[in-house]
Amino acid sequence: MSRVEFQNVTFTRRVYSDKRTALLGGKRFDERKVINDLSIEINKGDRVGLIGSNGAGKTTLLRLIAGIFKPDLGSVDRTGDVSTFLDGGFGLDYMLSGRKNCVTRGVLMGLQKRELLELTEWVCEFSELGDQFDDPLHTYSSGMIMRLVFAIGTSRINEILLIDEGIGTADASFQQKAFNHLHEIYRNSSIHILASHQSQLLAEQCTRGLVISHGALLFDGPINEALDFYSNQTH
Repeated sequence: MSRVEFQNVTFTRRVYSDKRTALLGGKRFDERKVINDLSIEINKGDRVGLIGSNGAGKTTLLRLIAGIFKPDLGSVDRTGDVSTFLDGGFGLDYMLSGRKNCVTRGVLMGLQKRELLELTEWVCEFSELGDQFDDPLHTYSSGMIMRLVFAIGTSRINEILLIDEGIGTADASFQQKAFNHLHEIYRNSSIHILASHQSQLLAEQCTRGLVISHGALLFDGPINEALDFYSNQTH
């Protein structure tokens, strides 16, 4: 059964000072708790919206669930395979082509040779990159990068879907194609967790809302109540 559980999770990030401060004898970096003693449980059937301002800890929380980050304290337990569409470009090698980045990601996913071939063919077709699929990523526009990231991240329908908003940087025609594909994934995934600033999107796609501030959980409840709580906190 699909499940995600955080038990007293703390994740600390180092924020480095500028060179001048360091040269004058100041601290080289400060440690900031991005996630602070967070405990939550997300179960099969949950459609969760992560709500909070920039820097609240939403993306970090998704990366912890995906296993990209490890907690400094506490534990993150996850049952179920994960599909991710997180911040564009994370983990990509810009000197490699779209195809080679796709193969690298597939190898990390544990795919075999035939599955890798199927993956790259699907990603190439869905992303609509054409011949540029074999060009290095540093020649891509931001929209092309986003299409590649989205196609790779959603190429396989897994039990847990993690999404950090960002589809808006792609062109309008691809946005609609992406949303149609997401709806299909929503229907087939056991859990999906969406971080977004768009209240309407959260209300449409989620049933439960988590309001996060400075890495701490302020509210956990029905999505409309969570959105009202956040609105009242910011006005």
